[in-house]
Amino acid sequence: MSQWQEQQIVKQQARLDDLYKEIDQHVRKNNYLMVELEVEKNAAKQTQTEMIALREEVFQLEKELNFYQKVLAPELVADGLAIEQFAVEQDKGQNRFKFQFAVVQTDSKKRNAKGYVQLNILGYQEGKRTSLDLAELSKLDKKDLRFSFRYFQYFEGQFKLPEGFEPTDVEIKVVQPKTKWQAYKAFTEKRDWPDL
Repeated sequence: MSQWQEQQIVKQQARLDDLYKEIDQHVRKNNYLMVELEVEKNAAKQTQTEMIALREEVFQLEKELNFYQKVLAPELVADGLAIEQFAVEQDKGQNRFKFQFAVVQTDSKKRNAKGYVQLNILGYQEGKRTSLDLAELSKLDKKDLRFSFRYFQYFEGQFKLPEGFEPTDVEIKVVQPKTKWQAYKAFTEKRDWPDL
Protein backbone atom coordinates (compact mmCIF):
# COMPACT_ATOMS: atom_id res chain seq x y z
CA MET A 1 0.00 0.00 0.00
CA SER A 2 1.43 3.35 -0.98
CA GLN A 3 1.85 6.33 1.26
CA TRP A 4 -0.80 8.22 -0.72
CA GLN A 5 -3.31 5.42 -0.13
CA GLU A 6 -2.51 5.39 3.58
CA GLN A 7 -3.07 9.15 3.73
CA GLN A 8 -6.40 8.74 1.93
CA ILE A 9 -7.44 6.00 4.37
CA VAL A 10 -6.47 8.18 7.36
CA LYS A 11 -8.35 11.13 5.80
CA GLN A 12 -11.41 8.99 5.12
CA GLN A 13 -11.24 7.53 8.64
CA ALA A 14 -11.08 11.05 10.11
CA ARG A 15 -14.00 12.10 7.90
CA LEU A 16 -15.94 8.99 8.97
CA ASP A 17 -15.22 9.77 12.65
CA ASP A 18 -16.48 13.34 12.08
CA LEU A 19 -19.64 12.01 10.44
CA TYR A 20 -20.24 9.61 13.35
CA LYS A 21 -19.82 12.51 15.80
CA GLU A 22 -22.24 14.60 13.74
CA ILE A 23 -24.77 11.75 13.63
CA ASP A 24 -24.37 11.30 17.40
CA GLN A 25 -25.03 15.04 17.93
CA HIS A 26 -28.11 14.88 15.71
CA VAL A 27 -29.40 11.79 17.56
CA ARG A 28 -28.89 13.54 20.91
CA LYS A 29 -30.61 16.69 19.64
CA ASN A 30 -33.47 14.59 18.24
CA ASN A 31 -33.84 12.72 21.56
CA TYR A 32 -33.80 16.03 23.44
CA LEU A 33 -36.46 17.46 21.12
CA MET A 34 -38.59 14.30 21.43
CA VAL A 35 -38.43 14.50 25.24
CA GLU A 36 -39.25 18.21 25.07
CA LEU A 37 -42.18 17.48 22.74
CA GLU A 38 -43.47 14.77 25.10
CA VAL A 39 -43.20 17.18 28.05
CA GLU A 40 -45.10 19.82 26.06
CA LYS A 41 -47.79 17.29 25.09
CA ASN A 42 -48.20 16.22 28.72
CA ALA A 43 -48.32 19.85 29.86
CA ALA A 44 -50.95 20.63 27.21
CA LYS A 45 -53.00 17.58 28.22
CA GLN A 46 -52.76 18.53 31.90
CA THR A 47 -53.73 22.13 31.10
CA GLN A 48 -56.72 20.91 29.09
CA THR A 49 -57.79 18.62 31.95
CA GLU A 50 -57.45 21.50 34.43
CA MET A 51 -59.45 23.80 32.14
CA ILE A 52 -62.26 21.23 31.89
CA ALA A 53 -62.26 20.86 35.69
CA LEU A 54 -62.32 24.65 36.12
CA ARG A 55 -65.19 25.01 33.63
CA GLU A 56 -67.13 22.35 35.55
CA GLU A 57 -66.40 24.17 38.82
CA VAL A 58 -67.56 27.49 37.33
CA PHE A 59 -70.72 25.79 36.04
CA GLN A 60 -71.44 24.31 39.49
CA LEU A 61 -70.76 27.66 41.18
CA GLU A 62 -73.09 29.43 38.74
CA LYS A 63 -75.80 26.85 39.52
CA GLU A 64 -75.29 27.42 43.25
CA LEU A 65 -75.33 31.20 42.77
CA ASN A 66 -78.56 30.91 40.78
CA PHE A 67 -80.03 28.72 43.53
CA TYR A 68 -79.12 31.15 46.31
CA GLN A 69 -80.27 34.16 44.27
CA LYS A 70 -83.70 32.56 44.02
CA VAL A 71 -83.71 31.96 47.77
CA LEU A 72 -82.15 35.20 49.01
CA ALA A 73 -83.01 37.64 46.21
CA PRO A 74 -86.43 36.48 45.05
CA GLU A 75 -87.18 39.83 43.43
CA LEU A 76 -84.90 38.65 40.59
CA VAL A 77 -87.28 35.79 39.66
CA ALA A 78 -91.02 35.21 39.44
CA ASP A 79 -92.96 34.48 42.62
CA GLY A 80 -93.73 30.88 43.46
CA LEU A 81 -91.81 27.66 43.87
CA ALA A 82 -89.04 26.28 41.68
CA ILE A 83 -87.15 23.01 41.34
CA GLU A 84 -83.38 23.36 41.55
CA GLN A 85 -80.25 21.21 41.67
CA PHE A 86 -81.97 18.19 40.14
CA ALA A 87 -79.64 15.21 39.65
CA VAL A 88 -79.90 11.48 38.98
CA GLU A 89 -76.71 9.44 39.42
CA GLN A 90 -75.79 5.80 38.99
CA ASP A 91 -75.56 4.04 42.34
CA LYS A 92 -73.84 0.78 43.29
CA GLY A 93 -75.35 -2.16 41.45
CA GLN A 94 -77.07 -2.73 38.15
CA ASN A 95 -80.07 -0.48 37.44
CA ARG A 96 -79.56 1.25 40.82
CA PHE A 97 -79.73 5.03 41.01
CA LYS A 98 -80.03 7.89 43.43
CA PHE A 99 -81.79 11.21 42.93
CA GLN A 100 -81.87 14.57 44.61
CA PHE A 101 -83.41 17.98 44.05
CA ALA A 102 -84.51 21.02 46.00
CA VAL A 103 -87.82 22.83 46.02
CA VAL A 104 -87.11 26.54 46.44
CA GLN A 105 -89.49 29.30 47.44
CA THR A 106 -89.08 32.30 45.16
CA ASP A 107 -91.85 34.44 46.69
CA SER A 108 -90.60 37.86 47.66
CA LYS A 109 -92.58 37.57 50.92
CA LYS A 110 -91.20 34.44 52.51
CA ARG A 111 -93.96 32.58 54.29
CA ASN A 112 -93.84 28.97 55.25
CA ALA A 113 -94.59 26.95 52.08
CA LYS A 114 -96.40 23.68 52.70
CA GLY A 115 -97.31 20.96 50.27
CA TYR A 116 -96.09 17.76 48.67
CA VAL A 117 -94.30 16.44 45.61
CA GLN A 118 -95.19 13.59 43.25
CA LEU A 119 -92.40 11.88 41.33
CA ASN A 120 -92.67 9.74 38.20
CA ILE A 121 -90.12 8.24 35.84
CA LEU A 122 -91.32 8.14 32.25
CA GLY A 123 -89.91 5.70 29.75
CA TYR A 124 -90.49 2.53 27.76
CA GLN A 125 -91.09 -1.01 28.94
CA GLU A 126 -91.19 -3.58 26.13
CA GLY A 127 -91.78 -0.79 23.61
CA LYS A 128 -94.76 0.71 25.47
CA ARG A 129 -94.75 4.19 27.04
CA THR A 130 -94.80 3.64 30.81
CA SER A 131 -94.83 5.79 33.93
CA LEU A 132 -93.30 4.49 37.17
CA ASP A 133 -93.95 6.00 40.59
CA LEU A 134 -90.49 7.07 41.76
CA ALA A 135 -91.62 7.37 45.37
CA GLU A 136 -92.80 3.76 45.28
CA LEU A 137 -89.53 2.59 43.68
CA SER A 138 -87.59 4.55 46.34
CA LYS A 139 -89.76 3.21 49.16
CA LEU A 140 -90.61 6.78 50.21
CA ASP A 141 -93.83 7.24 52.14
CA LYS A 142 -96.15 10.25 52.03
CA LYS A 143 -94.37 12.10 54.83
CA ASP A 144 -91.08 11.86 52.88
CA LEU A 145 -92.81 13.66 49.99
CA ARG A 146 -94.25 16.49 52.09
CA PHE A 147 -92.55 19.83 52.46
CA SER A 148 -92.78 22.66 54.93
CA PHE A 149 -90.11 25.31 54.62
CA ARG A 150 -89.46 29.00 54.38
CA TYR A 151 -86.55 29.03 51.92
CA PHE A 152 -85.92 25.55 50.46
CA GLN A 153 -86.07 21.82 51.15
CA TYR A 154 -84.07 18.93 49.68
CA PHE A 155 -85.54 15.62 48.56
CA GLU A 156 -83.45 12.54 47.88
CA GLY A 157 -83.74 8.80 47.55
CA GLN A 158 -82.37 5.61 46.04
CA PHE A 159 -84.17 3.31 43.66
CA LYS A 160 -83.81 0.36 41.33
CA LEU A 161 -85.38 0.33 37.88
CA PRO A 162 -87.14 -2.82 36.67
CA GLU A 163 -85.27 -4.95 34.11
CA GLY A 164 -85.81 -3.77 30.56
CA PHE A 165 -87.18 -0.34 31.53
CA GLU A 166 -85.66 2.47 29.44
CA PRO A 167 -86.09 5.84 31.23
CA THR A 168 -86.50 9.05 29.20
CA ASP A 169 -87.70 11.69 31.70
CA VAL A 170 -88.37 12.37 35.35
CA GLU A 171 -91.60 14.22 36.08
CA ILE A 172 -91.81 16.26 39.28
CA LYS A 173 -95.14 17.70 40.36
CA VAL A 174 -95.16 20.23 43.19
CA VAL A 175 -98.49 20.95 44.88
CA GLN A 176 -99.31 23.58 47.50
CA PRO A 177 -102.89 22.92 48.66
CA LYS A 178 -105.05 25.94 49.51
CA THR A 179 -104.98 26.76 53.20
CA LYS A 180 -105.82 29.74 55.34
CA TRP A 181 -102.28 31.05 54.79
CA GLN A 182 -101.54 30.10 51.20
CA ALA A 183 -103.23 30.00 47.82
CA TYR A 184 -103.38 26.81 45.76
CA LYS A 185 -100.32 26.45 43.54
CA ALA A 186 -99.22 23.50 41.46
CA PHE A 187 -96.80 22.94 38.63
CA THR A 188 -95.17 20.02 36.87
CA GLU A 189 -91.65 19.95 35.46
CA LYS A 190 -90.10 17.31 33.26
CA ARG A 191 -86.37 16.76 33.41
CA ASP A 192 -84.51 14.68 30.84
CA TRP A 193 -83.05 11.41 32.07
CA PRO A 194 -79.28 11.99 32.15
CA ASP A 195 -76.82 10.02 30.01
CA LEU A 196 -75.24 7.71 32.58
